[in-house]
Amino acid sequence: MILVREVFQVKFGHMDPIMAILKEVEESGVGSGMATTVLTDASGQMFTLVFQTKAESMDAYMNRMRASFGDPRVAETMGKMMQHVESGRREFYTIEREA
Repeated sequence: MILVREVFQVKFGHMDPIMAILKEVEESGVGSGMATTVLTDASGQMFTLVFQTKAESMDAYMNRMRASFGDPRVAETMGKMMQHVESGRREFYTIEREA
């Protein structure tokens, strides 16, 4: 099992528009099937947004991503979001144990 974190540095003052886009996505069902936790900074670098999800394997994650990005609605949503983002990165962690 892996944990994936997609970490975005949001432009100063642009967190509210991104959260509004995420609310629209949630209500429309775009990208459903990918259980994701959305996190914002409580300390550290300001205006940090993190999407956290789990997958059985790297292959399973990549297959899910390919299927998701095949949906034109997802591409449209990502385009809306990226105008509010300065940078981003993806982190992969192996889950060794969960208590």
